[in-house]
Amino acid sequence: MDWIIEHLQVVVVIAVVFASWLKQRLDAKAAEREQNLPPWEMLDQEYDFGPAENWQQPMPSVAPPLDSQIPPPLVRQVMDDRENAAQLKRQHDLQERLRQIRETKTTTTGGAAATRTRVAAAQSHAKPILAAKTSIRETLRNPEETRRAVIMREILGPPPGLH
Repeated sequence: MDWIIEHLQVVVVIAVVFASWLKQRLDAKAAEREQNLPPWEMLDQEYDFGPAENWQQPMPSVAPPLDSQIPPPLVRQVMDDRENAAQLKRQHDLQERLRQIRETKTTTTGGAAATRTRVAAAQSHAKPILAAKTSIRETLRNPEETRRAVIMREILGPPPGLH
């Protein structure tokens, strides 16, 4: 380590010589690769076209004059009678289907009054959940009531982890 510090000038000269030798070698390899490139890869290289003043066109100070020609009329495709008839039939079918959907919607929804009527009709046909005259024994003989009682116990009872 002392030798490197004492001969620092020699070490710097050796480093510079090595760097220049390495640069020459890399440049030679790059030139060799460039000579062996296929034609389609040569197109990807950047070319020097000279200063920008030579290849840029100056912008005109005045806009070019507009031609006062009338543009050609738009070309319309004329459909034959079968295509027209098919489109008209499809439109008529869609209109009929939309009418049926609107008709069905008015009869099924009917607003708040119809909803209240349907709910009242559904409640009038409903069975009472627990009749006051039945005993617990009769209630538990009914499978639906037994199922309901088990579910209610699981919901309202203590959590299973605390048993």
